[in-house]
Amino acid sequence: MTGRAGPDAADPVRAQLLRAFPSTARSDAQPAVDLVPSADYSPVGRIHESNNAEWPAVTFNGEMLEIPDRIYNDFPADAITTLAPASRSAAGCIYTRHHDGHTRQEALRLALSHDVGWCAPFVVQLLGEYVVEICLDIERFLTDSPSTHPNAAQGLQHFAEANPDFMALTRDRAASYWSEYYRADFASAEDYPAIRALQRLEGGPR
Repeated sequence: MTGRAGPDAADPVRAQLLRAFPSTARSDAQPAVDLVPSADYSPVGRIHESNNAEWPAVTFNGEMLEIPDRIYNDFPADAITTLAPASRSAAGCIYTRHHDGHTRQEALRLALSHDVGWCAPFVVQLLGEYVVEICLDIERFLTDSPSTHPNAAQGLQHFAEANPDFMALTRDRAASYWSEYYRADFASAEDYPAIRALQRLEGGPR
């Protein structure tokens, strides 16, 4: 449920955003979280939640993560450029949850600008959303990542293996968006970029 954030909400919101990262990444994520400006609305939902079923929380290296489904904070582009590379990636991860699709696409590029494995849940979540251009960006990234971003590639592989329920939820979401919006562009669900990317992550067609 969406609620307006009160004057004391900034610290709780930042604490919530920090819990989107595994403990090993929080020293890199903290400077990015500190840059997030306050917003009129608090973060909404979590990426593993669904109206139709109960789904286990997502994990990375055995730790449960609390990744918001949507945030409404302005994107501090200039400030993010001052961060260290790993913290810029963390900022990108945070803003892949932004309510605006163009911001999410820009944030994906930031998230993948440094070779870190903990970007994986943020990347996978985007495959279950409706912006096909972002799905194409991820599919292209997966083609090159084993050689250009080995840590990210390994993180994505391990995340997919450790979170089969979330992968199933993401496939369901991707198939629904294909059926609703992209049937005219892609002859079958298997041709849809998000499904192709998920199949690649999971080792082949399902």
